[in-house]
Amino acid sequence: MAKLIQLDSGDRKPYDMFQPRRPPLQSDTSEDLQFIVDQYWSWHFDPSVTNAAMILLMTDLGWKKTSQLSVPLGALTSPLGRALSHSDPDIRDTALTVFDSQIEIPAGTVLIGEDLTSVFVDAFKVGRYPVTNAQYKRFIDATDHRSPYSWEDNQFQLNTGDHPVVWVNCEDAGVYADWVGGRLPSFEEWERAARGDDDRLFTWGSEIDKPRCNTAEAGARTTTPVGTFPGGISRFGCYDLLGNVWEWTSTWYDENRHFRVVRGGAWYYNHDHATCIGYDLFSKEYTEFVIGFRVCF
Repeated sequence: MAKLIQLDSGDRKPYDMFQPRRPPLQSDTSEDLQFIVDQYWSWHFDPSVTNAAMILLMTDLGWKKTSQLSVPLGALTSPLGRALSHSDPDIRDTALTVFDSQIEIPAGTVLIGEDLTSVFVDAFKVGRYPVTNAQYKRFIDATDHRSPYSWEDNQFQLNTGDHPVVWVNCEDAGVYADWVGGRLPSFEEWERAARGDDDRLFTWGSEIDKPRCNTAEAGARTTTPVGTFPGGISRFGCYDLLGNVWEWTSTWYDENRHFRVVRGGAWYYNHDHATCIGYDLFSKEYTEFVIGFRVCF
């Protein structure tokens, strides 16, 4: 069973604002790309990623800006998703460069769990986004590794290249991570990336004020493109740490090394699971439509 966090909201109904279910990307559908470009001043600036985002911003991706407002959240597209379908292979590769981007997490102390146990974590890098279908497809094509259960003919569902890959067990996730020169984050590293230096309950703070991640209350009823919820970005710059998909970690739950810990909640679960301190556990061979992963380095 997952560790549940009870929120004291008094008479307030935290998710009243989720009606009607309007996509969070409002009228500017390239918001996430512009955000990357605007971070040129920040300490986690990556010139190659920023240049890639600038190229995509200047590319005609066939947007109709107002159409996104009436699209159900579960059918939302993104500028990166459009770029993955572009006729120019260089544009497709540029989108993958953005998906591959990493965030530097400085060494520091993280307060673990409800008890706020202080744990020091060395510096590391972690994926800006969870691993997407497009990235996993590149891995399969290069290695002839088995594809996820839900794919047909080694191909993910149409128009979901920018969604997090699912139906991948922790062993396959580890093989992918090794292929890109990384590894799965530990329980503590994941929480450090999500929580930062304080005791916040969510990546953005400790209050629910608007839709900030893809959980059941948002009504998507499926995964959403990575980066769809810019309001849920962590203080270090990571997207989708909460909601969308559970993320495998390298941490074993039991001494017999049969169950692995997952973090972050998922679209199928309610908000109680999508916190910086919540977790669940699954057997190492288990795959499901709500479990994905990200890579650290």
